[in-house]
Amino acid sequence: VPLAMCGDFNVAPGEQDVWDQAQFLGSTHVSAPERDAIGALLEVGFTDVQPRALKGAPFTYWDYRAGMFHKGFGMRIDLVLLDGRLTSRVRDAYIDRDARKGSKPSDHAPVVVDLGPPAA
Repeated sequence: VPLAMCGDFNVAPGEQDVWDQAQFLGSTHVSAPERDAIGALLEVGFTDVQPRALKGAPFTYWDYRAGMFHKGFGMRIDLVLLDGRLTSRVRDAYIDRDARKGSKPSDHAPVVVDLGPPAA
């Protein structure tokens, strides 16, 4: 059975996944144990689907304080990890920033992954 793990992992897997690595030193979301845990999932065969950003950096989370969303100060902590049977079917992956706009939005934007049909 194909397997997908998706959701708010609260871990930014790499330095490119936070707006400023220096701002997070000694903090959650970027610690070695957290990143090692994601790395262990990748080592057993999962792929971290890298969504494209429709606008701005490919972040999925922005703190509500200090206008972080409008400044582009975010993180990619909402992940889609797929096994090989699903990875081969990815047609597109993107972050829906528009879902983060509007009145009383979430502080997260969804990651959308379009999968094609299974191989025959």
